[in-house]
Amino acid sequence: MSAPTAGPLCPRCRRKLAAWKMDHCVYCGESFPADLKAGFEAPPGLQWAERPALPTDVSKKLEMMKVVPLEARKKPAPLVAIVGVLSVPIFAGIFYLLYTMVRRLSPGTGALVLVGGAGFVAYLVWVFAKAAKK
Repeated sequence: MSAPTAGPLCPRCRRKLAAWKMDHCVYCGESFPADLKAGFEAPPGLQWAERPALPTDVSKKLEMMKVVPLEARKKPAPLVAIVGVLSVPIFAGIFYLLYTMVRRLSPGTGALVLVGGAGFVAYLVWVFAKAAKK
């Protein structure tokens, strides 16, 4: 049989308290009774967890930083638009050249290359248009 634990246990899940300063169990969420920690002293590791209190003006500024953005969201450079404008005609040209090469060997396969190329170019236009909106 195991040795008894050195601290209080959660009434529901019977685990040792993981967060001494909280009033609920971090594992199951059970609220602790008021006298659960009575008779036990806080773990020695908590002496290093104490942080000094912040002045009220600093704490107000921190709260405002959480709520109010500091500056407006800037749009990214038009790099996506430039890449889109350059890549769509390049890929269209590549697929057209591939179509003319394949058409000499097999006209049916050439038509498939043309349809596939049109689909790929349409996909590129869609991706770049969606990225430009963000």
